[in-house]
Amino acid sequence: MENEEIELKQYSLKDASILKRLLFYIKPYMKWFITIILLDVFVNAAFNMDPLIVRFMIDNLTAASRGLMDKQEAFNALIIMVIVDVGLWVFAGVGGFYVNLSLKRIGQKVVKDMRDDLFKHVLSLSLADLRKLKIGSYVTRITNDTQNISMLFSDIAPQVLRAVLSLTIIMVTTFASTGFYGFIFLSYMPIVFVLSFFFNRQSRKFYRAEKKCVSEMNSFLSEAFQGVKVTKTYNREDKKQKEFYEKNNNIRTAFVKSQNLFAFYYPFMYLLQISCVLILFATIIPNIDGTIITIGIFQMLFQYSTQFFQPIQTITQLMNMLQQTISSAERIIVVENEKEESQSNPEELLDVPSFKGKIEFRHVYFAYEKEDYVLKDISFVINPGETAAFVGATGAGKSTIISLISRTYEINSGEILIDDIPLQKYSLKCLRRNIGMMLQDVFIFSGNIKDNVSLGNEEVKDEEIISACEYVGADHFIKQLPNGYETKVSERGENFSAGQRQLISFARTIVYHPSLVLLDEATANIDTETENIIQSSLEKMRSIGTMIIVAHRLSTIKNANVIFVVNKGRIIEHGNHQELLKLKGNYYNLYRLQNMEKNLGNNKESTYEND
Repeated sequence: MENEEIELKQYSLKDASILKRLLFYIKPYMKWFITIILLDVFVNAAFNMDPLIVRFMIDNLTAASRGLMDKQEAFNALIIMVIVDVGLWVFAGVGGFYVNLSLKRIGQKVVKDMRDDLFKHVLSLSLADLRKLKIGSYVTRITNDTQNISMLFSDIAPQVLRAVLSLTIIMVTTFASTGFYGFIFLSYMPIVFVLSFFFNRQSRKFYRAEKKCVSEMNSFLSEAFQGVKVTKTYNREDKKQKEFYEKNNNIRTAFVKSQNLFAFYYPFMYLLQISCVLILFATIIPNIDGTIITIGIFQMLFQYSTQFFQPIQTITQLMNMLQQTISSAERIIVVENEKEESQSNPEELLDVPSFKGKIEFRHVYFAYEKEDYVLKDISFVINPGETAAFVGATGAGKSTIISLISRTYEINSGEILIDDIPLQKYSLKCLRRNIGMMLQDVFIFSGNIKDNVSLGNEEVKDEEIISACEYVGADHFIKQLPNGYETKVSERGENFSAGQRQLISFARTIVYHPSLVLLDEATANIDTETENIIQSSLEKMRSIGTMIIVAHRLSTIKNANVIFVVNKGRIIEHGNHQELLKLKGNYYNLYRLQNMEKNLGNNKESTYEND
């Protein structure tokens, strides 16, 4: 539902407000842009002067042949006009090349700035806002949509100016030379512009639909390639192929609709152009008398009649490009309008070097959507240096508690405090610098092991990286690799086991010296041997400061100072391991069930060994 809402929100934006936002990006290059546009005006004027010069050439030659003008004088005038005409063509060619090259450069500079700002803004969004769109949709906006916007400055704006200038020169020259015949051109302009208005209005709808289909395809491809292992494992290639066919067909259908509109428009414009030429022929040829309407004027009008529709068609085509640009701009602006992660006045926020480690929840309520509360009236206190654990069934709200501590999400009501200070009083940088978070689904970046531990932070020395890896036991497998810490990591760390990726994540946390350590199901998907290594690492990490563990395996949290049992968004039991067992409640039942499963597994292994 959120995806649909954010897609719909963008279409309420007005063209004027969109263009105003886009002009912000041209400001740093405004002087350069205006200079190039002025040069382009002269280049275009030079190009449109050719029919007028040719007219005088023909009229002079005609006058000389009839004895109305001295032949030598006519020849000298012809030489001058040829030199001027050639000079104007050379100027138009060289100047046009420089103008086009400069405009393309300006366009790409604008695109770079826009991409930088958009990517920075996306990274500043909260996870809740980021999830409003799929990954592929963000990729499309940052790559394709920004590139489309470059056309506004490199193509649309200058070419519209050229087209308007061309129409102005044609109309002024025609009225000045013939008077009445200028009205023939003028009478066609309302027809063409009304048709263009209808065309642009419809084309924008089709481009919106096409952009949406392309975005959906990008999201599908991103997900399909990331999950290709699962697809192949369960023989679901045919299903994915069918889904791809449907989305690909949606793009084709949207594209065909827009092209059908073009298929009607351009032939109709061509018929209008032919009718204009025929009307000129029918009205001018009988009136050529060598005085008012000369052969030169006829040639000029004929040449202008073929050029008259070109700028109008250019404007229409550019309006079509403008619809693409505006459609792309809408999609970008709707993301830019999303607010960054909320913070109070930055000057009033606290930035402490470290936390003592006291964490307190006071009657906290939280819902991901509206009032469907995931956490209800959560209250607890974890003292500095303690290790606390949260256990319970899947979906009980354990991981959500950890997310709230790091302000990944904002609470609906209640209060969260660290060291007796409300969470919102700390800057986000301070908060996340002092919190080390380890997730079940560890993300490993492409690069090498060293970069994944330091996350590219050049201030982290190699000695610190090695020390962190030794501390958590990751050096055991890293030293066995041919290139050690320089070993290349494939996409998402596929060349390492789940346990090895988890150990790298542990080292990543240690190297940043956090005051609080949050572990979310960090031992859920690893083998027993790696679990033992991690368990040993966890015992060491308890000396760092306060530690909060969300655990499925109760064996990993037996030594915790306090254990909270969560059920349906509420804390129903709390105490240490022995205290909870004595209660013989939910924790007692969970512990017994896991012990039974473990003993059953051990018995099976013994049976296999005996066999």
